[in-house]
Amino acid sequence: MSDRLRLFAAGAAALVLVAVGASACGSDSPESGTDPVPANAPAASTGASDPRALELAADWLVGNLNAEGLLENTSAYEGKTATSVDVGSSIDLVLGLSASGLLAQEATAVTDAVAEGLPAYVGSGGEVYSGASAKALRLAVDQGRDPHDFGGLDLQARVEDRVATKSRIAGRLQDRSEFGDYANSIGQSYAAAALSAVGSERAESVTDFLLAQQCEEGFFRLAFAAKGAAEQGCDADDSLPAEQAPDTTALVAVQLAPLAEDDEQVQDALRAATEWLLAQQADDGSFADPENGTNSNTTGLAGWALLELGEDDAAARAAGWVRDLQVAQEGDGSGEESLGKLAGETGALAYDEASLAEGREYGLADPLDRSPWVVAGVQAFPVLAAAPAAGESE
Repeated sequence: MSDRLRLFAAGAAALVLVAVGASACGSDSPESGTDPVPANAPAASTGASDPRALELAADWLVGNLNAEGLLENTSAYEGKTATSVDVGSSIDLVLGLSASGLLAQEATAVTDAVAEGLPAYVGSGGEVYSGASAKALRLAVDQGRDPHDFGGLDLQARVEDRVATKSRIAGRLQDRSEFGDYANSIGQSYAAAALSAVGSERAESVTDFLLAQQCEEGFFRLAFAAKGAAEQGCDADDSLPAEQAPDTTALVAVQLAPLAEDDEQVQDALRAATEWLLAQQADDGSFADPENGTNSNTTGLAGWALLELGEDDAAARAAGWVRDLQVAQEGDGSGEESLGKLAGETGALAYDEASLAEGREYGLADPLDRSPWVVAGVQAFPVLAAAPAAGESE
């Protein structure tokens, strides 16, 4: 395994923590005039899609669950290897399965497993990780669980309690942790979607604060302004550089999509986000992260968002690019010899072309080799719902 992929595996858990706002102790652009559509709405694609790639990816990911029914992440730091339960990726898996309409029984089992160990993920002993709590609440709502009693916790009250009410920062999520406040736009988006779904009185202020994180160009920034800043919106704060990562904007858009039907401000925000995402798409359908280059995770998330937003052609091109990184896709002509040591990993999605080549050479038997594929795959695979039928032009 290359040093590049070992660094990706080592950083995956930390990235999940930042994305959900958990404590550091835890583990050419076409114009778009299309109105956003609610999440889970059927795609009105101009061409036939092929469900095989999506189903194979879902099956492979479910096959990586441990004995407790959760995904794991293995990383290496200073010569030491550590494996830990990855609740965040497990939730991503369930939300992706739900959006794809696949493996409902398995999704239920994973949800049960998440509930079993929930306190360690959302914070215990006085610690409250607002982003993780919001993501868990989003899972509970998605799976029809009681938001007031999930894993023995009142998640709705827990998230509502971490919503600021002071006028300057009203609606902003904030952690309660001795390690600092890592709340950000991704956790904020889970809170906006979940609190809106349960009819919370805090939903409007949470959504408004999230919308303020959209920059003039149309993307959503990840980090918030300092709490002491007079202005909390993206364009009003020049002291904090805005990270233009398609991953953040795509994740926010997926969560906001269900709110668009009855909220003109959300509709306007999603139109701007759609135009920005379309402008980031390369001719081959892929998307690139500013720090990690072109990869399946970023492309999958952006393509999934575009699918939810009604941009079916762009989503299909992203799906085609991701599908090219899938192991032994049925009908692609690959044989056991060309798969090398990836034989038996049907459906797995490589992070990029280099990791696909390394997988053929080294295989995925070592958890350090396997973890990057799992972490990338759980967020990338839903875009495969838009994958064109085999043989169609992409």
